[in-house]
Amino acid sequence: MTDSVAGSREWSLPTLTTLYELSSIINAADINSPPCAGSLKYITRKLSGSAAIIRLMSEEGWMDLYADYGMSKEQISDLQHTPIERSLFVYENQSIKEVRRSPAGTLIDDKNAEMISVPVRHRGHTLGVLNIFVPAGQLHLDEETALMLLAVGQHFGLAIEKHRLDNVARQKLIQEERNMIANELHDSLAQTLASLRFQVRVLDQSLQPTSDYMAITSLEQVEHGLEEAYTDLRELIAHCRGSIEQQGLIPSIERVVSKFREETGIHILLQCECQDPDMPANMEMNIYRIVQEALTNIKKHSNAHIVRVLLNCDNHGRFRILVENDGRGFDKKAIKSKDGQHLGLTIMQERARHLGGQLRIESEPEEGTRIELKFRYLREQAE
Repeated sequence: MTDSVAGSREWSLPTLTTLYELSSIINAADINSPPCAGSLKYITRKLSGSAAIIRLMSEEGWMDLYADYGMSKEQISDLQHTPIERSLFVYENQSIKEVRRSPAGTLIDDKNAEMISVPVRHRGHTLGVLNIFVPAGQLHLDEETALMLLAVGQHFGLAIEKHRLDNVARQKLIQEERNMIANELHDSLAQTLASLRFQVRVLDQSLQPTSDYMAITSLEQVEHGLEEAYTDLRELIAHCRGSIEQQGLIPSIERVVSKFREETGIHILLQCECQDPDMPANMEMNIYRIVQEALTNIKKHSNAHIVRVLLNCDNHGRFRILVENDGRGFDKKAIKSKDGQHLGLTIMQERARHLGGQLRIESEPEEGTRIELKFRYLREQAE
């Protein structure tokens, strides 16, 4: 059944009603969430089923879970990344047989259910598969039901592709704004700092033969502060231009750890005990900034010899990120001071709250520092 044939079918009133209501649910979905969660629930109940999933083909030839309804946490974990052979639909036969029914045990552990497999398409291109789990032997899969399910698969394909294009357009706008901010920073503040660095360096050289030790030391401190401010600003401009969405969270953290190692010579160990998480870009950015700020503080203030960065997560969506060092530490009461000295730590705590988690800071003078971020995120929470 091709897209054009499915579109020209004379549907019965119940089928037309079903497709209309499904389209309404898809169109009403939150723009920031995948569009299929509510519609999966609708079509599953329409068929008196118990659960449903949509899996999309990856570029590597695997099936990745995109949306689900009625599945247990264990099943969701098992179906996150599956071989394409477990999809049970065909590409070559453009016929009614594209809607398959098979024992649910081919995909999940349920001997009392069977699985309806429907290709998810957009403009003739197969994006993935819709699997609906129904009680064994209770669904009469006649021609009209099968044709309706093919149309449902096309509805999902259109919604998924539209959501993808919307995300691409939104990320492009965000990146354009970031680039504009980066350009403004470069043309204004960065140029001013560069000019001040040059003037202070010239002043330092001219005063070396005649000024006393205290004056020279103070001037060198000003020069050093300007160098640090200029370096920080250049890093900020680079981060604005190189968006984390293009690289992924874990590669971005690996990059900042590698840069820390090169700039400081401090022994730093990165332990990554989870795959790159599939979470919204704003969450990834908050995590990345917390790790970056922790490493920046270590570089500037800790005098550490060993640093450890740990990223850990489990199948229940619990995330733990730890940054610890053996440096000089500090008095935790200073975090609440109003002089701005530890503003970075306060911002880190605010970022943790945006993640719905907690940031624990453990430190004592000469006892090192331990910063631990814990939060919980499950993909279905965003759908």
